[in-house]
Amino acid sequence: MISVTLSQLTDILNGELQGADITLDAVTTDTRKLTPGCLFVALKGERFDAHDFADQAKAGGAGALLVSRPLDIDLPQLIVKDTRLAFGELAAWVRQQVPARVVALTGSSGKTSVKEMTAAILSQCGNTLYTAGNLNNDIGVPMTLLRLTPEYDYAVIELGANHQGEIAWTVSLTRPEAALVNNLAAAHLEGFGSLAGVAKAKGEIFSGLPENGIAIMNADNNDWLNWQSVIGSRKVWRFSPNAANSDFTATNIHVTSHGTEFTLQTPTGSVDVLLPLPGRHNIANALAAAALSMSVGATLDAIKAGLAI
Repeated sequence: MISVTLSQLTDILNGELQGADITLDAVTTDTRKLTPGCLFVALKGERFDAHDFADQAKAGGAGALLVSRPLDIDLPQLIVKDTRLAFGELAAWVRQQVPARVVALTGSSGKTSVKEMTAAILSQCGNTLYTAGNLNNDIGVPMTLLRLTPEYDYAVIELGANHQGEIAWTVSLTRPEAALVNNLAAAHLEGFGSLAGVAKAKGEIFSGLPENGIAIMNADNNDWLNWQSVIGSRKVWRFSPNAANSDFTATNIHVTSHGTEFTLQTPTGSVDVLLPLPGRHNIANALAAAALSMSVGATLDAIKAGLAI
């Protein structure tokens, strides 16, 4: 994380500082991942309250605490109304301080594959940060954003949700240049009620785009009308291995013992690709990754090289 003082955080998070002003360059919510002098964020959930672990955080080397109530512990404390929201606001501030080009993605399936393909492509272009594992909720997204430093050229952020409004919050922290919905499926409907509910929740990702941002979607899902009010006048790219009128599609598809060969068709030209993965669904994932990467300047050569890994 980039360095910040507690007094700066007091202004950023509209909090109250008790104790000495120190400089921080690391943040954690987990007492098992403490580093000397870090900020320990005491999150509170339905079944836990990390304020109870503040003594453990001090013993482990934490330099300061982010809390929602004063604690009787001899450590500097930044007191805020809601540590969960403050954690996100801190991540949003870090995001605003770095010049990295950021993209975001969500979908019912294939998110991990698209994320990793996109990161492989953008790594051909520069230093790239991407979401580790499935850290894609309102805690995981800030964790990823807090890893941003000026050394990164790109960031690929995966956004997930188990209820309406979650992606609207995390994309507001992420502020991507381009956002992608990989697909929609009537799976994991808990919290959404129906496929229409899933579409609404996933479409929230487009609300975080700037006016010159790019909304990317699967041409095989007919949700343009559902999302049009969110997308507005922003540019739209569609991808599909099945729809010839897509902005990104695949032709000359051949399955070989080494994977899948196809010609990637894009708005700026075409390139032959060898994807070392079987299955038509992986062609769709590759098209999604190509579109997301090209939205922040990846070349056809970089896309070809990244997809071959």
